[in-house]
Amino acid sequence: MIRYECFEWMAPRIVNQIVVTSLSGQRIEWGHLSKHEGNLLLGSMGNALAVGVGLALALPHRRVIVLESDGSLLLSLFNLPTLANLGPQNLAVFVFDNQIYSGTRISEPTATAGKANLEVIAKGAGIDTAVTVRDLEEFKKTAAPALDGKGLKFVVVKVEESRGHRRIERTNVDLLENKYRFVRYLEKTEGKPIFLGHG
Repeated sequence: MIRYECFEWMAPRIVNQIVVTSLSGQRIEWGHLSKHEGNLLLGSMGNALAVGVGLALALPHRRVIVLESDGSLLLSLFNLPTLANLGPQNLAVFVFDNQIYSGTRISEPTATAGKANLEVIAKGAGIDTAVTVRDLEEFKKTAAPALDGKGLKFVVVKVEESRGHRRIERTNVDLLENKYRFVRYLEKTEGKPIFLGHG
């Protein structure tokens, strides 16, 4: 299964959901495919799940989607018991596991290339709904209700190593601009001020 193909299927289905991505090739691919103002494209690894949990708790009436990577999640496994104990029912987490740290220049195996199993780790932390999918049709079948429905979803998506993100032309919107656009989107859709600036 190719991550980009998963994103091509997902992007048109994001209408008013909030989407948080980790720093990885998937941030580049998602930012290329989806121009949704509700995308928060993080510039750091290990933070997407925590930020997504915070947004889900702060906005319980909104569906929050987290696009994680195996490398990013492995840097912050402490978030899993927190997620299990808080149990936000408006959160769907997709961990795209390509078993490799595949940045702009490196390709080194992650622990999931060995014995580590993220579904088992998540269930051990108390996330009973954790599942693993291994092909595109299974992904679509699992992702469709996770994107639009209710309940905490945690989906490990086993994908091939892909370096397509290295060939995507970079956007002229930097991460700081993305952050402010995201905040303004929340202000507009929630009808309340969040950041007033220092004018």
